[in-house]
Amino acid sequence: MKILVTGASGFIGRHLVEFAAGRGAELVGTYLAREELATRLPNPPGVRWERLDMQDRAAVEQIVATERPDAVFHLAAQAYAQKAWNDPADTFRTNVLGTIYLYEALRSHPPARGVLLAASASAYGVPPRLPVPEDVPLNPTNPYGVSKGSQDMLSLQYALNFGLRIVRARLFGTTGPGKTGDALNDFARQVARIERTGAPGTLHVGNLDTRRDISDIRDVVHALWTVFERADPRLPVNVGAGQSYSIRDLAGTLVRIARVPISVVADPKLFRPTDEPDNRADVSRLRALGYAPQFPIDRTIADALEFWRGEPS
Repeated sequence: MKILVTGASGFIGRHLVEFAAGRGAELVGTYLAREELATRLPNPPGVRWERLDMQDRAAVEQIVATERPDAVFHLAAQAYAQKAWNDPADTFRTNVLGTIYLYEALRSHPPARGVLLAASASAYGVPPRLPVPEDVPLNPTNPYGVSKGSQDMLSLQYALNFGLRIVRARLFGTTGPGKTGDALNDFARQVARIERTGAPGTLHVGNLDTRRDISDIRDVVHALWTVFERADPRLPVNVGAGQSYSIRDLAGTLVRIARVPISVVADPKLFRPTDEPDNRADVSRLRALGYAPQFPIDRTIADALEFWRGEPS
């Protein structure tokens, strides 16, 4: 099976191509900037890398027409909430128009095995109840969430109207060793740098009063594969842990296992304009597909710190 993975150079993409390669798939992975390929994240042999800007409609059409993949995992996105606040138009050009360009191209060359969209729980915004089931209305509170909600609805529209098999995996928090831009790895990286000084230090944090449904990337790729193989295109599937963890507790665990004394200080610059207090997922639909997680949160925290301890000085 030939799989096209858009955004394969990202954190989830790297782990997904490693997972799929282990199952004998032929992989074409896309990246946007050359520096994305220089990383300590998984880089399995046999992945053919192709540069692709999702804002370039002709390039999107060309890669689909040339590769004729059997399956597509659509991960490419502008995925940083703060960047979306700073430049919402560019986020929409990548996330929304880029998805339209891809689906229009796939209408001409439908992949036999279908498409998986890496959708986002950010589209739920502040949910009316917890845990969040898939049937609550999408009510995003930031530009990134709006763009991901648009992707989600476009996917259903193309599945219903044009006969494409497009399944939607609504990702809650995904973390793991080596991720950038999330609280756990930001904290772990700071701790590792403080440890290298051999002296006590200060961990700078944002809002510690939130809770997040967080899953280990090594579990998430299993979940994505399960959704791809078994989900109904009419029904989105939450991909999460089904429980939420206090950001304060994540920081506290890292301080506890650090090799030097560390104090925690809140930095107002790290606070977001809006921040959902909790976003725990109802994962009964995912579990019904046969998925079960394997990595507990303490293992994820310890592995993240160990990764950043190995960062070149």
